[in-house]
Amino acid sequence: MYANGTKDQAFYSDQFKYDKTKNVYLCPAGKELHYYRIRKKDGKIIGYEYRNYDTCKKCEFKARCTSVKKGRTICRHADQDFLDRIDSQTKRNIKKYKLRQMIVEHPFGTIKRGWGAYFFLTKRKVSVSAEISLSFLAYNFKRVINILGSEEILRRLRQRRKVILA
Repeated sequence: MYANGTKDQAFYSDQFKYDKTKNVYLCPAGKELHYYRIRKKDGKIIGYEYRNYDTCKKCEFKARCTSVKKGRTICRHADQDFLDRIDSQTKRNIKKYKLRQMIVEHPFGTIKRGWGAYFFLTKRKVSVSAEISLSFLAYNFKRVINILGSEEILRRLRQRRKVILA
């Protein structure tokens, strides 16, 4: 969801519906915004712009929709179809998603914010895998210390050493 310049939620960009067959966006007032151009960044296509300035100028809701004199422009991300599919899957499986947030995402957030690991220090998959593995080893080790205590861990390690050496 992205805000518009007027802060009217009825005209946020998620309220504009895409018609794949006609390749147009329908605004909340029912008007069509037509394909205008490709939006690029560093030579790569990042999206497609849709607009209809002639219709926007005459629209009774223009002041609620945009603060731009010419009219409203909507940008469709290059991978929007994929993003829409992921969004619909998430909505269909919201219980699983919430469970995943509770179980899986907490360690990532702790490592990221608690330890300042906002980015990887290495490059290439093998190095990044080793780096994240060490981070999770440290995370899990710290959890075990908090749960069992260092004395209990040392006792169990000594006990295992005796079994192995015997």
